[in-house]
Amino acid sequence: MKRIILFILIFCLETGYVFARRGVDSSFIPIDGEPETREWKDPYLGMEFVWVEGGCYEMGDTFGDGDSDEKPVHRVCVDGFWMGKYEVTFEEYDRFCEETGRIKPGDEGWGRGRRPVINVSWHDAKAFAKWLSHKTGRTFRLPTEAEWEFACRSGGKKVKYSTSTGDLSHDLANYSGTGGKDRWKYTSPVGSFLPNPLGLYDMSGNVWEWCEDVYDWYAYRHHSRRNPIYTGSGSYRVKRGGSWYDSPGDVRCAYRFRSMPGNRDSYLGFRLVSE
Repeated sequence: MKRIILFILIFCLETGYVFARRGVDSSFIPIDGEPETREWKDPYLGMEFVWVEGGCYEMGDTFGDGDSDEKPVHRVCVDGFWMGKYEVTFEEYDRFCEETGRIKPGDEGWGRGRRPVINVSWHDAKAFAKWLSHKTGRTFRLPTEAEWEFACRSGGKKVKYSTSTGDLSHDLANYSGTGGKDRWKYTSPVGSFLPNPLGLYDMSGNVWEWCEDVYDWYAYRHHSRRNPIYTGSGSYRVKRGGSWYDSPGDVRCAYRFRSMPGNRDSYLGFRLVSE
């Protein structure tokens, strides 16, 4: 009997440890109702999130065709996190504006609803994350640059593009030009193309995505090994992923770019993460 009780205690402790590491939380609603699902909805807006298991990877220009700010290639490790399955949409952001009295961003006449929100600054994105955190009691934020690239590369794999195959064509993503399945001259509704192997959509193309980090050309020289984020001096903030406007080189997972945190553009949006 003592052995049975001891076995049950060990099993419970180990199971609890696994769930704690995975970040499973009752404040998230499982999409398919199964207790170990890796996809969840937040309880207020119903935004869908995908669990990204933490790990270590080679961050930067692993293909040797990038810019010097993507160097040096360096090994970093990130803890697991929940990442928005899609870029934040006009539908979700408009509700934030309606409840807070903020002016809704313009859609350039391209449509709202399930299209990714555009014309939002880094400060706007941070305000949205803070509002949703208050509404749900759970912390939402912008991804760090290291988290974003790890997720773009389907858990740190050596892939150039965040598509269903790791390749790039107009059948797989929305970037400069049209053709194949890409019939949109500008933004496309989120989820219009197949996701990457983690189940994340539009990480390459559609709209640029704000990250938490301050941008610096030499940021990688200052990265810590675990959960790096550059917070040094600098006026710019990092944006990743490229957009409907950009060439194939700009929608690579390793490509880094920058904008002033107050900028609002028709090719710039964001997605959230939660711990």
